[in-house]
Amino acid sequence: MEYDRYHLNGKESAQCFLAGLALSAVLAWLFYRSVFGMILLPAVCFIYTRSFRKRRICERKEQLLSEFADAMRAVSAALLAGYSMENAWREAQREVKKLRGKDSYMLWELQQMNAAVGMNEPIERVLEEFAGRSGCEEIESFAEIFVFAKRSGGDFPGIIRNTVRKLAESMEVEQEIAAVLAGKRLEGRIMNGMPLFMLAYLNLTSGDFLDALYGNLFGMLVMSGALLGYFAALKLSEHILDIRV
Repeated sequence: MEYDRYHLNGKESAQCFLAGLALSAVLAWLFYRSVFGMILLPAVCFIYTRSFRKRRICERKEQLLSEFADAMRAVSAALLAGYSMENAWREAQREVKKLRGKDSYMLWELQQMNAAVGMNEPIERVLEEFAGRSGCEEIESFAEIFVFAKRSGGDFPGIIRNTVRKLAESMEVEQEIAAVLAGKRLEGRIMNGMPLFMLAYLNLTSGDFLDALYGNLFGMLVMSGALLGYFAALKLSEHILDIRV
């Protein structure tokens, strides 16, 4: 599984299309007062689908990283109990299954890794392949350190304990940042919706005041510019609030 990619299922594709259709209808009425404004449908559906896919990728990576931390704790405990490196990963598979259930991403990865090791694949090569697919910087860094330590005879229990500690610290900081930004994100969503609300209010209560902006080339150009500026503001707002550790 490539964690940097996400393929929508049928239900999600239909959901994105319907949401794009509704948004396109609202924008066509607000900015053009014409059914021809529905020409925006492909662009709106594309933007909404891309945003939905990006959100799902982030959620999946966060879950994978959390499950990876659990797996590393299990590996560390097994190594301290005297297990070999290969058996420690098998023990981690059992622990992750207990903690996260049969549908967890890390359980599937551990099953594939242990199966490959059972076919005499080197554990470091299997781990590197998983890290490359994960798209998580923390996992990639761990794989690089693991490979170096494996070749040089490093302290595996110490490396894994250190990795678990750093993962826990990073996740704790991210949770603190998310808590601080939760209110700001809500404010951002409200501010993002205000231009549409104000335009809808003016159309409903003072439609004659805006008539000059509809039904003519100049008005269409002005409203198209305003729409592009609105999309640019949405992108800037998203970029400002996208804070990563």
